[in-house]
Amino acid sequence: MTKTSIKIHKKNEIIRGKDRHSVMAKRALNAVYWAFQKHKIKGNKVLFNFTTLRKLLKLENDNRYVETIKEAMRELREPIELNNFKHPNGTKYDWYSLSFLDEVGFDKKDDEWKVELTVNATMRTMMLEKKNFTLIELEPYMNNLRTKYSMKLYEYLKSFGAYRYLNITQNHLMKLFNIEDNKTYKYYSDLTRLLERQLTEISKKTDLVDVKLIKTPTLKKDKIFRIIISPKSKKDADSIQAKTVLDNMGFIAKNF
Repeated sequence: MTKTSIKIHKKNEIIRGKDRHSVMAKRALNAVYWAFQKHKIKGNKVLFNFTTLRKLLKLENDNRYVETIKEAMRELREPIELNNFKHPNGTKYDWYSLSFLDEVGFDKKDDEWKVELTVNATMRTMMLEKKNFTLIELEPYMNNLRTKYSMKLYEYLKSFGAYRYLNITQNHLMKLFNIEDNKTYKYYSDLTRLLERQLTEISKKTDLVDVKLIKTPTLKKDKIFRIIISPKSKKDADSIQAKTVLDNMGFIAKNF
């Protein structure tokens, strides 16, 4: 099977922001990114075939796919939080909140169900802007990750692509994963196990290999995780095969 590379570029402010998105919501968000960037849509709306969106979210074998897609869309209408954000109008904010979608609706047209999405105007501008961004490969890498934490961490590590390692404090990692109030990961040892699981999956399924955790000794209450970042060689990366070819999935995009 021939390797297929489907790429998007995403602003680092979005990647490093705080959200509550599930795996399905993240896949849906990236599908909209791909549609706008590939087809250079001029307005704020995009129209998908329902079948196409189902494939993009890898829901071919999910009998509850309608409800699953609805829930993903509801999540994309919830606010995300950005820090040190420079608005497209030039204003700088220490903290900023906005949602990805303004509206979403299902409708039957030409004997086929469609999903019509209206993207927030500020988000649309950032989706098409090519500065301070990170290139993300949805296929064969990003879309094969199975947890929201590994997806978030993968993008985050990619956004620091020039670095060989990152130091992340315990407090910052909990904010990044949006688990500050989750008692399951209250203790350093539990958070360490969560982080190691995500790094293992990222190493196996993406173009980052041997991303690993080094525990750094510290007397501070806010402990530090050091993550080593080692990109795969091109030969190793090309050996990962894509399972779908998105360009042949009947995508429909319209300018409104």
